[in-house]
Amino acid sequence: MELARKLATAGVTLALALGAGRYMEGYAQRADAPAERPERIEATAATAIAAPALRIQTPPLDQPTRLTLPVEAPVPAPLNAQAACTVTLDLATEPAAVLAVSLHAACHAGERVVLRHAGLAVTGRVSDSGHLLAHLPALDAGGSVSVRFGDGTTVAAARPVPEIATLRRFGVQWIGEDAFQVHALSNGARHGDPGHVSAVDPRRTGDAAGFLSLLGDAGVAQPMLAEVYTYPADGAPVAVQLEAAVTDRTCGHELLAETLTSVGGRPHVAELTLAMPGCDAVGDYIVLKNLPRTLTMAASG
Repeated sequence: MELARKLATAGVTLALALGAGRYMEGYAQRADAPAERPERIEATAATAIAAPALRIQTPPLDQPTRLTLPVEAPVPAPLNAQAACTVTLDLATEPAAVLAVSLHAACHAGERVVLRHAGLAVTGRVSDSGHLLAHLPALDAGGSVSVRFGDGTTVAAARPVPEIATLRRFGVQWIGEDAFQVHALSNGARHGDPGHVSAVDPRRTGDAAGFLSLLGDAGVAQPMLAEVYTYPADGAPVAVQLEAAVTDRTCGHELLAETLTSVGGRPHVAELTLAMPGCDAVGDYIVLKNLPRTLTMAASG
């Protein structure tokens, strides 16, 4: 009986050591109970008892234990969206009262835009780098230009163009395939003569026969295009005509357009409706010679 008690005591020694914390918690509760004393203490020889091996792996003494915590990747600083999306519109004047338009709109790269000035409205396209360069013949002295984006936002600027007071201009603008052509014949010239100005030979600024500006980007959706002819400043006689080609897409339809005039820096816009003949006339041209009185006055000086 005594041997069994000793074996039990040796067997639970490790368990008592591991459970010391739990034992100490209950010690205070049993502090008031009377202490039990053994009746006899007897020395005995230690007896080897087979017990499961307990292995605790620790790093070598010369290698301190290291606690590695996950490191979060640094978050890049947010870009200043407002600065990156700033839209700027700059205007400059060139000879013959031409407005040079420079638009920077990085957040509108590749977008279709509409440029407006004194009744003139043509489309453009912002480049993939966010820029647009265009030239508009001024129609009034104020030189106000606006650019409208697809989301409805608009940016505007102005550059006075006093030189327009000495020039005269006539133009036509349309949408899509309702195409018109301006032909100017100075000093009695006929089609193909040196005094004939058209999209085939628009001439350049300062030419004695005047020059034609071809406006708008035809490669965008619903293109808004225009042709504007600048009259010689010396008042040489000029006959201005409008022509419309009869094609398989325009035959039997009404073409809608607007005419633009500027005399002495005073612009005027008028609606133009043209009923095209049937499709048996494909290949012909409709020529408008009876232009408004303001045009005749501009041409005759």
